[in-house]
Amino acid sequence: MPGPQPSWQHEPCPSWCVREHDEDDLALDRYHQGEPSTLSVTMSTKPEEPREGTFTAVDLMIRVGRYAGESVDWVAIEPAMPRMTLTAGSARRLAQRLTAQLAEHDDT
Repeated sequence: MPGPQPSWQHEPCPSWCVREHDEDDLALDRYHQGEPSTLSVTMSTKPEEPREGTFTAVDLMIRVGRYAGESVDWVAIEPAMPRMTLTAGSARRLAQRLTAQLAEHDDT
């Protein structure tokens, strides 16, 4: 984070933080954020009934964050509705579980 640290920020930014912090940031905007990445996926518009014809291309934005003064890192996946926000540990477990599920059903 370039520039002076705001008075509400009592700890330095984590090494991965790319977010600018300002003295007048609202409480909900006082968080550290990693560089977002985008992943193009095919997603059902009717997740309760994912049939042919309900799938569409969607760009997901994935970003890591942590609120100032807190110790829990989280991963946000947008624009999933509702947005999925997981702890970093839960995101790792989800990635492992998805990889395992896909390996069990690999057609190759």
